[in-house]
Amino acid sequence: MAQTEIQSQQDQPANLSELELISDRLWQFAQDQQGDSVSLLHVLRVLEAIHKRIRDDLFQAALPTSRHELFNLLRDIETNGGWPHIYRMKINEICRYLEQPEDLEI
Repeated sequence: MAQTEIQSQQDQPANLSELELISDRLWQFAQDQQGDSVSLLHVLRVLEAIHKRIRDDLFQAALPTSRHELFNLLRDIETNGGWPHIYRMKINEICRYLEQPEDLEI
């Protein structure tokens, strides 16, 4: 685990320990799929869908209603790692793998 991940986890409230366990189990599941691009793509799609549901259905409804609360939220975002974002590979990044020479079996 990277030092920034460890530090980030240490900054989390104690009630998020269940989330850390889920995260560890999800990481283990993904590792079990290593080498299977279709299965790993499915894992990424599930994560993206959960991210969207949490953002749209829960997070937006929980946004601050006062300037003071908004300031505290923005300060937390700045202090603890910024806004969560799910990065998507671009097609040209995926195509770079096609440019690599294949091992020919004779």
